Amino acid sequence: MDKRIAKIEQFIRERVEEAQSNGIVIGISGGIDSAVVAFLSVKALGKEKVFGILLPSHTTPDDNEKDAMQVVQVLGIEYARIPISAIIDAYGRLLPDFNEGGLPKANLQARIRMCILYYYANLKNYLVCGTTDASENFLGYFTKHGDGAVDLEPIIKVTKSDLKVMARKLGVPESIIRKKSSPNLLMKHDAEEELGVTYEVLDKLLVKNEATEHKRKPPPSPE
Repeated sequence: MDKRIAKIEQFIRERVEEAQSNGIVIGISGGIDSAVVAFLSVKALGKEKVFGILLPSHTTPDDNEKDAMQVVQVLGIEYARIPISAIIDAYGRLLPDFNEGGLPKANLQARIRMCILYYYANLKNYLVCGTTDASENFLGYFTKHGDGAVDLEPIIKVTKSDLKVMARKLGVPESIIRKKSSPNLLMKHDAEEELGVTYEVLDKLLVKNEATEHKRKPPPSPE
């Protein structure tokens, strides 16, 4: 795990250097994915080059805000807190059937957040750092042009199960590691309930998928 952490840190440094960027912006949600990425980024770049943004909405649980604040305080990084409920409500005054909620409204939240992350990235000449892990990427469990629209994805090959091991190695607060995963785009939004499978089972399937990946690739052939 130490070698894997070091490899991810090197990846972060290389992407920032290649882009001639001053650092990275991360949306800090209070969940394990963004917490691990924040800890890795500080180790890779130093706290002066990592900017955290907290973007709570109507559907953000209080404990998530508390844990997000804990991350920025433990790491000592600069941050901004920008509630997005008023922005969401403004869309609701213009769009049809908005108060019915559901997927369109949920995905809009993720896209509003990414717009704000890129605003700060442009302002500071930073890169927007993604927080999608391998388990969620495998199922496409992210929002296109939302949390899927980023400049680099440091943990996209790390399963949720391995992420917990990595989090403890990095010193992520235990309250975040033990918390049930949720995108919190809807009220009482539970990731495993929505997916219909636990991450433990999903990660086992993912490992098996990687072991047989070569079978799905066509054999080499002349052009």
